[in-house]
Amino acid sequence: MHITLLFAEQCSAASATTALELLSAANLFAGEPLFEVVTASLDGQPVATLRGQTLQPEAALDDIARTDLVLIPGFLFTLREALPGFGRYGDWLRRRHAQGAVLATMCTATFLLAENGLLSGARATTHWAFAELFRKRYPDVRMDERQNLCEDNRLMTSGGASAAMALMLHLIRRYGSLELAQKCSRYLLIDNARSEQSVYVMWSMPKSHGDADILRVQNWLEENYDKTLSIDELAPRFGFGVRNFMRRFKEATGYTPLAYLQTLRLEKAKHLLESTRMSLDSITFKVGYADSNSFRRLFQQRVGLLPAAYRKKFQPA
Repeated sequence: MHITLLFAEQCSAASATTALELLSAANLFAGEPLFEVVTASLDGQPVATLRGQTLQPEAALDDIARTDLVLIPGFLFTLREALPGFGRYGDWLRRRHAQGAVLATMCTATFLLAENGLLSGARATTHWAFAELFRKRYPDVRMDERQNLCEDNRLMTSGGASAAMALMLHLIRRYGSLELAQKCSRYLLIDNARSEQSVYVMWSMPKSHGDADILRVQNWLEENYDKTLSIDELAPRFGFGVRNFMRRFKEATGYTPLAYLQTLRLEKAKHLLESTRMSLDSITFKVGYADSNSFRRLFQQRVGLLPAAYRKKFQPA
């Protein structure tokens, strides 16, 4: 299988070397060269990465007329600098995809496909911290940042840096074998990938919207999230009619007031699970819920783990 590893300007050196090492390991364990990997940049010249590193490609993109899979490393800390140059890769990527190649991205390289219209109408994922920027920039893409991996019409996208390993194991499993992927996983100490990245999300409260009245409500909710609240009571407290309050809050924050409060409570619960030994019943009450069974179900639905599993994963021993 011919794989083109695309070195784009400002791409992550870690992502690129992870891909090379995992594919090399797969070939080694298979006992034959299952994967023929060619590294390429736009013009065949070295590309700059984070902190002044350079990657030396083996070819220019135009030297590669046909390939089975194009693999694109991410841009976790360099996305904003790299984004203006993404359009230069579009023609070549569209030609390869039209020939039947799979296009696979690591982390924020999802932006490179979307910038060139290749993800229009498709389901995709990216690093959760960049999901809102992605939605605003590419509203025609069905973004689902809860997922570690998405695939739609020979377009594979993955979440954060650790999801790059999940993507590589997925490719080795699909184009090699399940046994080969398991062998790579065991020898390289890579856990089987979680299907979701929601467990890692840290919520940043949207406060830069410019609506001072709604900001007052948000600040009040941060101090009173544990109280029994209703929208019918909250709106007049701040001088709003209910319908106007619902509209203004959603326009400013992107959330309904109820969804905002729910997310705020979940973040407080996550912090308590990580930093205390409080019982789930105590945490449930402290963040404003009365029924720990219902809260347990809500936590699992929204975060992707039960509270006890979340505590085990993130609380230091």
